[in-house]
Parts: sequence; structure tokens; C-alpha cells
Amino acid sequence: MPAFQAQGGMPYWIDLRTSDPRKSSYFYSKLLGWEIAAEREDSPYLIARMGGLPVAGFLPNDGATPDSWVTYFLADDIEQAGRDIATAGGRVLADPTDAQLGLMSVAADAAGGLFGLIEPAGEDAFVAAGEPGTVVWHDYSATSKFDEVMDFYHALFGWNMVTVEHEDYGYTTVLADGAAFAGIRNAADAFPPEVPSFWQSFLGVADVDDACRRVDELGGEVIRAPFESEFGRLAIVADSTGATVTLCAVDEPVFEDELRESDDLFDL
Repeated sequence: MPAFQAQGGMPYWIDLRTSDPRKSSYFYSKLLGWEIAAEREDSPYLIARMGGLPVAGFLPNDGATPDSWVTYFLADDIEQAGRDIATAGGRVLADPTDAQLGLMSVAADAAGGLFGLIEPAGEDAFVAAGEPGTVVWHDYSATSKFDEVMDFYHALFGWNMVTVEHEDYGYTTVLADGAAFAGIRNAADAFPPEVPSFWQSFLGVADVDDACRRVDELGGEVIRAPFESEFGRLAIVADSTGATVTLCAVDEPVFEDELRESDDLFDL
């Protein structure tokens, strides 16, 4: 499985806060093929691996909030990033703690959207992404304060952002070196006023329709049946403890040693 070098301010990790880690582990291991286990006997934290590479973490939920996925962004200096969050209009909800992957903290942005920061323990910062079983996109729905959210993340991470006005909403694509890695949607009219802004992860699957059938079999629920979008074929599901996630159709990777002289490279 290929891994990509992450830059400061880019999505780096996702954690599932789950009320039943064993139930969640079974669901995602069967749905995505993840191998999920504790890295240390004295820790409740579980790490999911795909092809030997870490792709996600499972953390017991304290019950104060519904089960959910949290997106973490790479911080070159997590202490400074915490100060920058306050300056930009957000709040640090949990100070940095020394976790298995490095220093991690949780914060809320200018619209109350939850996100995390991570400063990895080692010098390398590689991310497995872009294929079945991994994260393929990070999407933010701003149910309020769209402009403030844009200003917040630009001030915090220095993101290069391009906004396109669709018929029903505005959508901002976030770029690094010309390549898109996340998006921010103006979703003020799409949700009831009490729904807070939120990040969501798109998890890659080879076949969205087949994955939705397995979601039902594994105790989850299909919230929105497979549909076509600008990202390809998607479906929105709740896992076996109620955490919401978007499934996204993505091709299996093609490696150079799998190519033949007869292959048309323009079709790859």
C-alpha cells in the first residue's frame, strides 16, 4: 500500500470515539478489511491497520457525546497551534496529551466544529490514503458561520482555498501544491439550526452498493442510499454504534509491476 508524505495543516489521522470498541472493531474489520488491535496491553486505544499501515484509531467514548469520527490535522508545533486556535476564534477543548502516536489535542473551530491536532512522535509523517480501506477525502459542513470558518482555517493553517458557487451552496476546495485534500461546504440551509458544524471522513470502498448491503448485515444503517456526486458514487451510513461515515467508491491501486506492454497508459 502506498503512503504519502503529509504537510503541516493537512489531515493526518482519524479517531473513532465509540461506546463499544469491540462492536466497532468487528463492524469495520468486516466492512473494510481492517486489522484492529491494541498496540499496548495497558492501553484501551486500538489502532486499525490496512496492508500493515496504520489508518485509524478507536478510543472509548465517555458517553458525554454521541459516537463519532474525529479528523486530526498535522501540527508542526502543537503548543503554538493551540495558541493560534484561540487567536483565530476557536477553543482548545483538550490540552495536548502524550498518546501512542505523538502529542494529540482536541479543539473547536469558530463555528463549534470539532477537530483534532496531532504532532507525531517520530520525524516521519506518512499517511495511507486514496484507496479502498483508507480515507479518501475530508469534508466539512458549515451549518453556520461559513465565512468565519473559512477565515479560521486560513488563519490557523494558511490553507490555499478556492471557492466555487454551486446552484444550492458554496463549496471551498483546500489545496496543497495544487492537489485538493479537503473541502468546506456552506451547509446552512441543509440542516436544522441545532446541528453543529462538523468534519466527516470519506472512507474508500471498491463497491459502494455492496458495502451498503454489508452495512445492514453488520448491524449498521444506510442513512442515504448510494448516489452519484462530484466525488463519484457515495453513500452515508451509520456504523453499528451510530457513528456516521461516508463511503466513497475508489479504484484499487495499480502498481508499476502490474503493468503490461499491452496496457494503455492513458486509461490507467
